[in-house]
Amino acid sequence: MASTTAIPKESLTSYYLLAAAIILSTALGLYTETWVLAVAPVLFLISLVIVKDFRVLYFGFFALLPFSVEVELGSLGTDLPSEPMMLALTGIGLLLFFKNIKHISVKVFYHPITLLMLMHISWILIAAIFSQIPVISFKFFLAKLWYIIPFYFLGFYMLRQKADIENVFKAISIGLTVAVSIVLVRHAANDFSFDTSNEVVYPIFRNHVNYAAMLVAVIPYVWVIYKKYTNVWTIAAMSILVLGTYFSYTRAAHACLFIMIGAYFIFKYRLGKLALGSSAVVAVLLISFLTTENRYLNFAPDFEKTISHDKFDNLIEATYKLEDISTMERVYRWVAGGHMISERPMLGYGPSGFYHNYTKFTLASFETYVSNNPEKSGIHNYYLMTWVEQGLPGLLIFLALFVMIILVGESAYQNLTDIASKRIVMAALMSTVSIGALLLINDLIEADKVGPFFFLNACIVTLNQLKSKKDKAL
Repeated sequence: MASTTAIPKESLTSYYLLAAAIILSTALGLYTETWVLAVAPVLFLISLVIVKDFRVLYFGFFALLPFSVEVELGSLGTDLPSEPMMLALTGIGLLLFFKNIKHISVKVFYHPITLLMLMHISWILIAAIFSQIPVISFKFFLAKLWYIIPFYFLGFYMLRQKADIENVFKAISIGLTVAVSIVLVRHAANDFSFDTSNEVVYPIFRNHVNYAAMLVAVIPYVWVIYKKYTNVWTIAAMSILVLGTYFSYTRAAHACLFIMIGAYFIFKYRLGKLALGSSAVVAVLLISFLTTENRYLNFAPDFEKTISHDKFDNLIEATYKLEDISTMERVYRWVAGGHMISERPMLGYGPSGFYHNYTKFTLASFETYVSNNPEKSGIHNYYLMTWVEQGLPGLLIFLALFVMIILVGESAYQNLTDIASKRIVMAALMSTVSIGALLLINDLIEADKVGPFFFLNACIVTLNQLKSKKDKAL
């Protein structure tokens, strides 16, 4: 899309002051449960966009995202202020596309990541057409658009300069550091106890898993800012986010901290293909082992022993003994998902179709105390969910997209000569790997606290890969 220049320092100062005022208003509104204060920044941003510069909305979104909360408006559930801002950015992205269509390089549209992105959204539409419940599937398709358009395609307009990407990183780093600080203060008042880990993050975050997932997706961005400005503030920000991850008591997030460190060295030494190939072999062998002669049935839990725990060390022990309720409830749904795949392997049940269809495919031997699913949550494995809901083609397209981001990103990292750009690409890769690991036990791409970063990472990788080829035609 048409190029844009780096934001002047004077404008940046205004953005930071605006972001600080918005964060303060939102935090005060959440603390006092005064929703007018919490929602007012959104209305202010929208009016500012109309009269001045839509870039404020773009960068403001990332500053505000940590404070976005789930709100029930009658029968409609939404996330405020993130969802209205995403819709506005989607509209802006479409307007800019049609306005600048003659100036858009075909290099963007013929890029393999872009082609796979278009295939991904196109297949979701096809799956929605053949869905068992088309209405909810088309809602999923529309919601998917306001993730892909603002954070992948609009990025080609917004993030042409390295400084613009760094400004996004700064915005999300400042907002998230403030949000995590609030959570840590509240948690400290409860002696950092495991059994209050959900209570202290609410209402800013849905639960401690949602909280931890956002942290590990963003920590690589904070690392970029830390490397550029190593001072007391960036050290404090890194420390606060790592502490927040630790005290989230989320096992997958703890693992992601080490996975990201491993990913750094994998991409630094061009081992991405080896790592991806090894992971694929392990996955195939594990699935083959479990499904051959129905060996998975040997892992059915003891209903009476599969309970929740109020101490983290007990939870860790219960996990490897297959007695943790959250782990075994996942298995309960995975088994149901496997049976659903055998019924509709190619087209699936339609986007958002798992919850409405899975109960008749469950096995009583894997049932837990929470199998009635009062939260109406999903399968807790994004890859399996994609196969169940979008069929095998949908899964293969998504896997191809994920793999392409990794391979293109590694290539860009190796070919770039500018150290700052290399760090930005490495951060995008580490964040993508972290999100990919979390998807093994969660459904997060359509969650507003995590999903935007997956598509933002794809955009950053694409832009920098084109830059590494010294492509000036964008």
